[in-house]
Amino acid sequence: MDVAAAPLFDIVLRNCHVIDPSQNWNGTAAIGIHDGTIAAFAVDLDPALGRRVIDAAGTFVSPGWIDLHGHWYEAGLYGINAELGLNHGVTTAVDAGTAGFANFPAFHDTAITRSRAQILAFVHISCLGLHATFAEELLNLAYARPEETAIILDRFPGATAGVKVRIGSMTASHGNQAFDLALSSARMAKKPLMVHISAGADEKYILRSLRPGDILTHCFHGNQSRMFEAETGDLVPEARAARERGVIFDIGHGCGSFSWGSAQRAFEHDFQPDTISTDLHRYSIEPPWNVTMPEVLSKFLTLGMSLKDVIAKATLAPAKALGRPRIGTLAIGTVADLVQFRLVEGEFLFTDSAQQTRLGAHRIEPILCIRKGIPYHPGDIQRPLRPLYPCDEAIFPPRRA
Repeated sequence: MDVAAAPLFDIVLRNCHVIDPSQNWNGTAAIGIHDGTIAAFAVDLDPALGRRVIDAAGTFVSPGWIDLHGHWYEAGLYGINAELGLNHGVTTAVDAGTAGFANFPAFHDTAITRSRAQILAFVHISCLGLHATFAEELLNLAYARPEETAIILDRFPGATAGVKVRIGSMTASHGNQAFDLALSSARMAKKPLMVHISAGADEKYILRSLRPGDILTHCFHGNQSRMFEAETGDLVPEARAARERGVIFDIGHGCGSFSWGSAQRAFEHDFQPDTISTDLHRYSIEPPWNVTMPEVLSKFLTLGMSLKDVIAKATLAPAKALGRPRIGTLAIGTVADLVQFRLVEGEFLFTDSAQQTRLGAHRIEPILCIRKGIPYHPGDIQRPLRPLYPCDEAIFPPRRA
């Protein structure tokens, strides 16, 4: 065999429209993958150089999507398996506080180190993370442990992203105190704080207190949201001031945290999200929500964002928020994480968390996901969901007879 003629790449993708905001690339390109890394990025590559050649004409390719907000610790009631995201183009799944300091080591050893998807995690300020919908995690502030949370972040630097806190009904009447405790932990650890806001949160207090690089998730939740002035509907000045300081506004769709009305109002004030995420968990993955990353991205096309901007908010932007420039990119030498997808034209009905509908003209449909050079097609990953208990039924809308 002529060694000089041997293929250089395990996979070559050709003739695709590549959108890679990290390299400011939006056009035709070819990608060579070898040994789990991006080995070549060019306008074209000789197909003879690849052991497997994928002619991706008529489709798009981007870096693998980074889902900045989901729940991937299956020992909790909210958690699902992060590998399910590989069916939908998500190569990096970021856990938003499913575990606290007490159970994070088990999460690390049983899921983070074993998953075919990359998992990074925010550690909840509450010692056990998300408890249950019927006994939420910070009704008693004794569960909040700033020092221990910071210790875990220091002990697992490669796997952790920051501190998480949820503010709303789960913090009763002491939401601001819970926020302050979480912020103190993030300061100790010198890491970002991710703050969930929902009905009952004091958004103005939170917005005034967040630091550059901190993340406000569920920014368009619509449930008595105080991101907007009650009388005028204008965006509160604290939100613009926070953005100017470098606070990151994240979607976190979920089954109760995305409202068409709030999103439209924000867009009318030229206030778009910085990152787009699913808040995928045991309750949002099934009907009536059926949340996936491509579905959530498609909703922002419906709101008027360009495809390039939507992809940036699922790749480059979350990579920057996490301080990890080696993900969310197709740069040569980085891990070969990418997604091939098509943009389908038609009439598509999209729903928000309250099942309000909007008609969209485009839908993103994944074709192939490559994680560390290994291809996965939609449906390849099958992971059972835990059975529902009677206590779970309160999450779902009443069923009609």
